[in-house]
Amino acid sequence: MSRFSVRHRLTALAGILTLCAYGLVSGLASAATAAPSAPPVAQLYVSEYTDNTVLKVATDGSGQSTVPTSGLARPTGLALDGDGDLYISDTGNNRVVTVPADGSGQETIPATGLSRPIGLAVDRDHAGDADDVDDVDENLFIADSFNDRVVEVSLDSGEQTTVAATGLRHPDGLALDARGNLYIADFVNDRVVVVPANGGPQYTVPTAGLSEPTGLAFDRAGNLYVADSGNDRVVKIPANGGPQRTVPATGLNTPQGLAVDAYGNLFVADFGNDRVVEVPADGGEQSTVPIAGLSSPVGLALPPSHPAPTRLTANPATVERHTSPASLRVKGLSATLTTADGAPLRGQTVRFTDSTGARKLCTAVTNSRGRARCDATLRTGSRARYDDLRHHGYRATYAGTSAPYQPSSAAAPVRAARNT
Repeated sequence: MSRFSVRHRLTALAGILTLCAYGLVSGLASAATAAPSAPPVAQLYVSEYTDNTVLKVATDGSGQSTVPTSGLARPTGLALDGDGDLYISDTGNNRVVTVPADGSGQETIPATGLSRPIGLAVDRDHAGDADDVDDVDENLFIADSFNDRVVEVSLDSGEQTTVAATGLRHPDGLALDARGNLYIADFVNDRVVVVPANGGPQYTVPTAGLSEPTGLAFDRAGNLYVADSGNDRVVKIPANGGPQRTVPATGLNTPQGLAVDAYGNLFVADFGNDRVVEVPADGGEQSTVPIAGLSSPVGLALPPSHPAPTRLTANPATVERHTSPASLRVKGLSATLTTADGAPLRGQTVRFTDSTGARKLCTAVTNSRGRARCDATLRTGSRARYDDLRHHGYRATYAGTSAPYQPSSAAAPVRAARNT
């Protein structure tokens, strides 16, 4: 029996008891990223659990349509691949279907033995040259919830394998980080586990107080978001290992799927309130995405974004050699980061190194004009290091983000200042 068969317009406690009695929930998200000042309108896919449909909506309310599907029963998890093909967990029919972007018609993924599939995630393995589409094999991960496992299906060969994860109980949302590590919301065990892409042993993400986790998503910086459905909240697990934080979203009722757009805005399927909530990346007030007639949203998905070119321009710096105490002082390391058309990029980290890129000098974050600036003190008075900076200069590097910005770098000279 499906876990959502009892309507959610009960109290929060009754909703949680219903989930325990009938099974699980859902969730999937896609990792995306960044934060320019004027983002375009996102096109969001939303699965409607009780209406057996999937919607495509413009997040500013400018348009809404129903995805052409047939025979869906209790759709939950959603995922999009690099070509824009949509994957849907047709939970009530124990299958996963795909709706190709080219409009060629719904197909069923050749996955066998599924029982209440929920979360989905799409990965890409590159066997050769990444520019050769024939060398790219896309793999679909499916949370096979009632079989307490996650399966992987090659979308190229159709081969199905079971992911090496142990101890799962009703796995729910799935997400892949930038390195291809698989994150699994282990619903009944109140935890998130990770299966490393390199075949290492699974481990548990350090969290506090999770209850029935469902949707998962990553932002551009690698921060993990978890729909903590039993606690009616979403938590953020920082990529740098900092303490867990609660996302400032109010009034949630059994949150499910999550998605983060290319600009860092978080979308939450607020299942118990028949709505999707947007939490802005800039810390602004949450809002409800305008969706007509929405009922029991579970899965969310956003199209993948493709990194845009950037330009980094470095400026000359100066170096002082001190003998007491022995040190080198590099002043005026600076660079300006823009898009290809010259628009400044704010809030991005620039790394300053020697000319080889091997020795770090300092890092700085770009301001509203796209400029990053810092000074560096090296605890060495080495004549060789001093001469290296004088003769070869320094390098500024921007690592880019998975979306929407490409990496860039630039070199600049270093002039002598004075000796002391």
